[in-house]
Amino acid sequence: MSGHQHDDSLAEKRWLNALSKGDSSALGGLYELYGEKIFRYTFRMLGNRSDAEDATAETFLRVLRRSRDLKADGAFRTWLFRIARNLCIDKMRQHKLLELPTDAHYNGTEERATLRVTVQQALNELPVEYRDPLVLCDLEDVSAKEAADILDISVPALKSRLYRGRRALRDRLGGSIEKLT
Repeated sequence: MSGHQHDDSLAEKRWLNALSKGDSSALGGLYELYGEKIFRYTFRMLGNRSDAEDATAETFLRVLRRSRDLKADGAFRTWLFRIARNLCIDKMRQHKLLELPTDAHYNGTEERATLRVTVQQALNELPVEYRDPLVLCDLEDVSAKEAADILDISVPALKSRLYRGRRALRDRLGGSIEKLT
């Protein structure tokens, strides 16, 4: 795993350097590295594909617009997630209510699909301050330290939100899982 991450960070440095020199094709390289991760994150935050696609594209457009200020100092991924998160929050404010994914093309049986949608639904019902840490730490495997950086809070605050968020998610899922059985 660490070998792969090492390659990623070398590639990231190369692309960031190229981008800061005005090579816009470098954005494609950064998208290769992070596009999928950012899309998964925005999809889990927003709960529907078209908003997630918009937020992902907008995230990388902002990178391009601010490419002159980029430093290849290892904080790029944190910054990227932070941009994506702010865009998600803007979108959530616009929608007020998050609709459920109507276009959830999940693989696997109907039953599992129902469960996945239910998890997404439960996530959508959580306050953002709980949803954020859960999506980052539990679904995206971002470290507590990095998640705290992205959210601009302390690690203890993050852990407390994670704990409360997991409990809230369990409570919400408890009801739905009973309905399913």
